[in-house]
Amino acid sequence: MIKFFLKISIMLILLVTGIGIIILIPLPENAYDLAIIDKHRILASTKSPKIVLAGGSNLAFGIDSAKIQNELHIPVVNMGFRVDIGMGRILDDILPYLNSGDILLVVPEYEHFTSTWDGSGAVYELIFNTWQYRLLSSSYYGIANGFFDYLFTHLWVVIQMNIITTSNMYLRNGFNEYGDYVKHLEEENQSFVSDDDLGSISQAYLNHFFQLVNEFSMRGITLLLSYPCYDNQSYRNSAQLIQKLDAEFKGKENLLVISSPASYSFPKNYFFNTAYHLNREGRSVRTGQLIQDLQASGLFPRNY
Repeated sequence: MIKFFLKISIMLILLVTGIGIIILIPLPENAYDLAIIDKHRILASTKSPKIVLAGGSNLAFGIDSAKIQNELHIPVVNMGFRVDIGMGRILDDILPYLNSGDILLVVPEYEHFTSTWDGSGAVYELIFNTWQYRLLSSSYYGIANGFFDYLFTHLWVVIQMNIITTSNMYLRNGFNEYGDYVKHLEEENQSFVSDDDLGSISQAYLNHFFQLVNEFSMRGITLLLSYPCYDNQSYRNSAQLIQKLDAEFKGKENLLVISSPASYSFPKNYFFNTAYHLNREGRSVRTGQLIQDLQASGLFPRNY
């Protein structure tokens, strides 16, 4: 019994030590994940009423917020970041910055409702390396998967006495003043494999999402929902799931669905390097479609 408790104690000491080391190792100044700090600053300094875009990288890499702002004459902030943070955390992260009268446009990736609601290893980058500790867990989402992979990866960096490096493509300074990622727009398309069938809806994830919708709505925030850009083959592979999600969203009384998912199914040549990341041409087409959907919602006049 003593040996058992000794082993447990050693494991706990190593775990706490590992977490401490991770917290003390700064990310490179231009690391992509640190852009969340800049997004918070932009969101906090933008006066209400405003439109806030919430989702993963389908928004970060696929929207021209300046064009939306110019067309609708209302400030726009793009909080799109990473799918693997999970939709629950994405919305929970935004909630403190919104005021009554703001418009929240939610554009989730489809796997948010099948497998990534709670997030994965990227969550720990957000929590430990950008100091968002309150996002560890809540009643809307649980502990994210991938903690030990994250832990051992960072510890291995320390053991090798290396510094943490970052991709030349995904960088903090790749975002503009609206929160759009623009660094990739001059790059050539990269080949990628379309997504397979994403599976079936998790009712628990959907229920958590609707709870968050109610929370925002009670605070006087208008909730809109649109759909992510998705390459044609990926869309076809998960068509049944997407249709079921669309029906569920349209059945929520305080959530205004402004788009059809099929409107954002685009040819592969519109995409930069994944089934969700648009290139310049695709971004322009998608933004134009979203402006039409927003105008058709009746919340914004068409003529000024």
